[in-house]
Amino acid sequence: MRDATPRAWSMPPALVILAGVLLLAGLASLVVPRGAFEREERFFPTLHRVTVANEDPTPTVLAFTNGLDPEQAWRALDPETREAIEDLAAYRGRDVLLAGSDGWNRTVVIPGSYERLEGDGASRVWSLPTVVGRMVLAPILGLQDKAQIIGFVLLIGGAFGIMLGTGAIDRGLRDAVLGLESARLRWLVIPVSFALFSLGGSVFGMGESTIAFVLVTIPLAIRLGYDTVTGVAMCYFASQVGFAAAFMNPFTLGIGQSIAELPYLSGFGLRVVIWCLLTSLGIAFVLWHAERVRSDPMRSPTAALDAQRRAEAETTNEHEGTLTWRDGGVLLVTLGSMVVAAWGVSSWGWYIDEMAGLFVGCGLLAGVVGGMGPGVVARKFVAGAGLMVEACLIIAVSAGIVIVLRQGEVLDTLLHALADPLGALPEWLAPVVLMFVQAVVNFFVPSGSGQAAMTMPIITPLCDLIGVERQVGVLSFQFGDGLGNTLIPTSAVLMGVLGAARVDWAVWVRWVLPFVILLHVVAAIILVVVTLGPASWLV
Repeated sequence: MRDATPRAWSMPPALVILAGVLLLAGLASLVVPRGAFEREERFFPTLHRVTVANEDPTPTVLAFTNGLDPEQAWRALDPETREAIEDLAAYRGRDVLLAGSDGWNRTVVIPGSYERLEGDGASRVWSLPTVVGRMVLAPILGLQDKAQIIGFVLLIGGAFGIMLGTGAIDRGLRDAVLGLESARLRWLVIPVSFALFSLGGSVFGMGESTIAFVLVTIPLAIRLGYDTVTGVAMCYFASQVGFAAAFMNPFTLGIGQSIAELPYLSGFGLRVVIWCLLTSLGIAFVLWHAERVRSDPMRSPTAALDAQRRAEAETTNEHEGTLTWRDGGVLLVTLGSMVVAAWGVSSWGWYIDEMAGLFVGCGLLAGVVGGMGPGVVARKFVAGAGLMVEACLIIAVSAGIVIVLRQGEVLDTLLHALADPLGALPEWLAPVVLMFVQAVVNFFVPSGSGQAAMTMPIITPLCDLIGVERQVGVLSFQFGDGLGNTLIPTSAVLMGVLGAARVDWAVWVRWVLPFVILLHVVAAIILVVVTLGPASWLV
């Protein structure tokens, strides 16, 4: 006889959720009117606020154009009207916005160019087979679109499979935690780690590299008596809080301010204050959660996974001896790879290819230093990469969702529908609503620089129309983009991190959502205060 007891409902796996979203994307292609903005390729120079010399203005120009021909290398704008300055000599002793030869080439939306396309209404029902075909092809097209980051995730998994397989990292973390406990410094780990990763997100847009870093911060959190979620939060979540409150990030702040014709790093002081506030809130939240879990491990949303990881750590404690010279070498290679990766991204312009090569090379070196033979290294590499397969499938399907919407020509319609009503809102409310509009757009365009190119050309004239400072518009874009990155399943970085951590997307969202809502409330208050505050804050 069957047991009549109803089973408790549980959140479906991430792939099931994404399959549902993919179905909705296909339906949107049939229901939402098709439309498109015109686009153009433009160069957006970095703007510098400079004071024109009282004597000859030429040195002012040459200082920002590397001595290039002033007629071709620069243009000057009035800081108030944003109009081009014909005679720079007329501005002697005054501030101007000087556009040098540095900047970005971007394909951007032309404001006011939206047009409905033919084929709406009942006739689109006949395109149902085409839409079904797009949905079936979405995973493989998404895999092709995200091949670089999927390859990166697999290679990172393999490299760390070797590093972790030596056992040196476990033994090193064990001794480090014992040292922290004896010196009563355990409480410093979360604040220091969170602040550093938040700084990385704020200064150089740290994102993909956190997939590698969580493979170290999670074992560290477990050793400290915390949980897997804490390990993810003190690394990935911290980087995204910093990303949202960036004060230097060239990929979002730099491009956004260039499109809005604002000087790069303008509003720097205000943004540093915002970064300190949001980072402090993040540290407090993660510390609060970590201490709750430490006192009662069953409060963790990943309690079963944590118990498994603690058992593995205890096995290391019981059966492994002290650190050897080989362990020291492996730890040096592992630490060195992370330092070089962070430095390469921030100073040398490294991206996925360079980081993948670095970690694979260091993984192989760690295997040699750790005393592994070629066969063992190969097996550990394959096993580590195998743990990332689910994450790679999730990344492919999430990218496929965006492709289906793009092929259905409904993305621009959604953007137009979201942005159009903003002009009727009060000055103080418009930036807040704009932040949530950006959060919605972020689901479909999770790339920060891509989103800037898509939305900032529309936001900039809109801000002028409703009397909101352009700087506030950029701030709204930052908040909507950065904070949403911690939730959306279409973010390849988030899904890669969760795959590496073996945490289901639904479990993560259930844990992080209350705090993300709080951050949005704080961000909304900041936007209102800045909008109503003195203009000097934004200089």
